[in-house]
Order: sequence, then C-alpha cells, then structure tokens
Amino acid sequence: MNCGYEYKKIIFNNKKSLRFNIKKSNIVLGVVVVMVIFCFWKIMFSSKHNESFSTEKIRQMAVAGQFYPSDFVELDKMLNGFLQNTSSSAVGVMPQIIIVPHAGYIYSGQVAAFGFKSLQAASFSRAVIIGRSHQHYFEGVAADGNDVWQTPLGRVAVDKDFIAKLTKMDEQIKINSHPHQTEHCLEVEIPFLQKVLGNDIKIVPLLFGNDEIFVAQKLADALAKIIDDKTVVIISSDLSHYPEYAMAKELDQKTIEMILDLDVEKLHQENRKAQEAAWKGVATLACAEPAIGTAMFLAQKMGLKSQLLKYANSGDYFPESKERVVGYAAIAFFKETQYSLLGENNLLNQTEQEIALQIARKAIQAYLQHQDYTPAVRLPVFQQKQGVFVTLKKQGHLRGCIGNFMPSVALAENIKQMALAAAFNDPRFLPLQPSELKDINIEISILSPLQKISDPQLIEVGKHGVYIKSGNQSGVYLPQVATELGWDREQFLNSLCEEKVGLKRDCWKDSTAELFVFTVQAFSEK
Repeated sequence: MNCGYEYKKIIFNNKKSLRFNIKKSNIVLGVVVVMVIFCFWKIMFSSKHNESFSTEKIRQMAVAGQFYPSDFVELDKMLNGFLQNTSSSAVGVMPQIIIVPHAGYIYSGQVAAFGFKSLQAASFSRAVIIGRSHQHYFEGVAADGNDVWQTPLGRVAVDKDFIAKLTKMDEQIKINSHPHQTEHCLEVEIPFLQKVLGNDIKIVPLLFGNDEIFVAQKLADALAKIIDDKTVVIISSDLSHYPEYAMAKELDQKTIEMILDLDVEKLHQENRKAQEAAWKGVATLACAEPAIGTAMFLAQKMGLKSQLLKYANSGDYFPESKERVVGYAAIAFFKETQYSLLGENNLLNQTEQEIALQIARKAIQAYLQHQDYTPAVRLPVFQQKQGVFVTLKKQGHLRGCIGNFMPSVALAENIKQMALAAAFNDPRFLPLQPSELKDINIEISILSPLQKISDPQLIEVGKHGVYIKSGNQSGVYLPQVATELGWDREQFLNSLCEEKVGLKRDCWKDSTAELFVFTVQAFSEK
C-alpha cells in the first residue's frame, strides 16, 4: 500500500525528509483536531440553542382515555352535552368559589357541569384548583412546578408568579411537582375549565398531602390576601365513598348542610368519625376534606354565601351498582348581593310543559283505573333531576299540593310521583275520587335549588318561594301563594311560620331560624 511504502522510505532513506513530513503531519493533525472541535462545538451549541425552545416543562395527561375521552372531538361533544343539560335556574349566581366532583365523566361529569356552567359568563383570568392527593402522603400543600398542563383541548399555562407569591407567604406551601404527575383529581377539571373560560385561563394547581385542618386554614389565609376579582377557586372533591345508595343520600345531605353552613370543625370531626368507624362500607364523607375546608375558611373571610347547585351519586347514573356508590355535589360560594342575579326559571319550553302536564294527568288517571303507568318520554330535560311541586285545584280551590326539593329520580318520574302524592297523599284532603278528575286543574312548579339567606329583605314577593327551617320543624310556600293572596313580605312570612312551620307568626325573625329562597317555573292546564 502506498502509505506503508512511503512510510518505510521516509524512515530508512531520508531522515531530513522524515522530520519535514512529521511536521507536516502534525499540522494536518492539528487542522483535523480543530475541525473536529469546531464541529463538536457547533453541534453542542445547536443542541443547547434548540433546548432553549424545548425546556418548557409540560404536565402531560395522566388519565385521558380513562376518566375522560382522549379524543378532542369526543371530549368536546361530551362537555357540550353536560353543559347543555344543566338547568338555568341552578346557575343564576356568579361564584368566586365552586366545589365540583372528580370521578370519571360518565359518573360525575353531569354534576360537575352545574358548577362550571356557573362560570360561563365570567371573565376570570386565573383558576386556583385545589384537591387532595390520592396516591402520596406528604406534609403541607404541593404547588405544581410545571409551565403548562396538556389536555386534548390544548394547553393551559401555570401561573408561576402567583405560585411564587403563595410559597413566600407560608412555609407549608411548597413547589413539588411529583404528586401531580399521575394525580387525576385536578386534571379532570381542566377540560371543563377550558370549555367555559378558554385556554387563556392560567391555573394554580395545589394538592394537599394529608387532612391537617390547620394547613387548610393557612392556605385560606394566604389566598385571601392575594386573590382578586379575576380569580376563581375550584375545589375538587367527591363526597361519601362506598355506602349503599340510600345511606349515601342521607350522609351526603348532612355533609352538604355542614358545607353550606361553613362549619369546618363539625365537618372535620364527622369525617374523622366516619373514617375511623368505617361503618357499613363508608370510607370517607369527603375525599378532599382539607380542600373543602379551605373553601369554607375562605368563604368566611370573604363574606360569601353558599348554594347547592346539584347533587347526585353514582347510583343515579348506574342503578345496577346502588349497593356501593360515591356521592357528588356542585356547590357555589358567592357574594350575597348576587341573589339579584337569580333569573326566572325557564327550564321547559311550551311543548315540554304540555308533556309534563300530560305526565301528571296520565299518572292520576292510571292510578284511579288501577293501572301501572311509566312516563315514556325520552327528551333529555326530563332525564335530569329537578325539584317539583304539583298543585291540584278544583273550581279554583286547592285540592292538593305536594313536592320535593332534592329528588332521587328523573324529572319525568318525579312529576308522576308528586302528582300521585298531591292527589292521594296530601293529609289535608281526602284521596281524589274518579268523579273529581274532570274538574281538576293541574299546575306544575319546577323548582330552582335552594339558596340560604341571612336577610329577609332579600326576598322578592311573587318571585321567590321561601323555605323556613327551625329546629326539627319546617315549611314552604311557593312564590305564587303571595301573588294569589295579595300578601306583602311580612304577611307572606308570618303565614308561612304559623300555617306551615307550626310556630309563632314571627318565627322568621328568630336567630335560630334558617331561611332559604328559590324560584319556580309554574305552568298549568288552564
């Protein structure tokens, strides 16, 4: 080979030439080394330069395809369906804090939609989302350290400046992304948030690592100092875990009352009892109790009022699994002055009103004929759960009136049941006779959720129905009662106390009495 030949020639025949060629080789080698270094430097620089565009820390989806659809079109369609299937009466306020559930969308998505629907007309630019880790135990609160969160609907940015302020305010709040990476409770809220407020919303993801109530107090103290009117606080929590259906309704009702009353200590004590006793399969009354506690402490500091927007449990959506259910509630906290925002309740259009009245009459007629009757209507509005009163009048005089606020059945079935109760179970009247049916005029009142108030002056006569609870006694008047009898506010409340609650006429002035208002969509056959 030429290279070998030349090498030998240089060595054995020409030492001077050898020295020259060695120098030449060193120069060539040096040039090669320089080129290699340059190329390596260029590659490294290019890599670092590109890294500057790819160092954005992204919290990837952990439960898409499990808790909610991973496909954009499918997810968007599901969210639209949930939001469209919420009654207007339930979202008449603009909350500053909401509590929503976080199970798989097929279980709790419809309940969560009631909470998020209330934000749809808002102009919030920041959402503080608080939950309790299901997988990790740690002290204090973990604030996520990523830059953005990814969902099938796109990305939302983490408000790192807000988090920096928060962590400086209390040593219990630390940046710790690890618990967030596979946790579902905050992730499932993000698509709803994107749907109602858009992808420009900034998020502040926070996770509790245990149930220490003093940490909830500290977080509420810190938030109260730095949140503004552009900030909404979203609490992610389910209610009772794993009792059977009827017990879940009873337990959840008590838990909801404690939350609405802002009684943090009582909720904490009752939840400890439930967890320690594990009675009849009850694992907890609320899986994110410290997050809920934060909302309650914060509502106290901000002087907010509370309202239940929607309640259901998994057994309502999967009746075949009622022996072991999980409870869900959407609850709003808002300024009391926002009661004026509670608009008219127009859940049913004209055709749907006619269908509702037909259901009531057919139910009564079938009962009188000793026949079974099941409403066959399949319209979506009749599948949701809504409070109803059915009033029967004969020649203009009351012949029966029965209703409920928190039904466990769909609207169509509830109308049927209340119609039968008004006709045959109102203790003030004898059961309706077949000969009377032709003279009966049926009126149906679709109810909004109850809103607790502290000032009776907020009651608008003719618009608001009123429910008074005092100790173990309670009573309710529909808003049309005051209109029909020409009463003012005081006459309305005095009669309610005396005739319905069974107490002295001015019981509504007593500090122990609880007052709730609601609106109705009332319609009748004539």
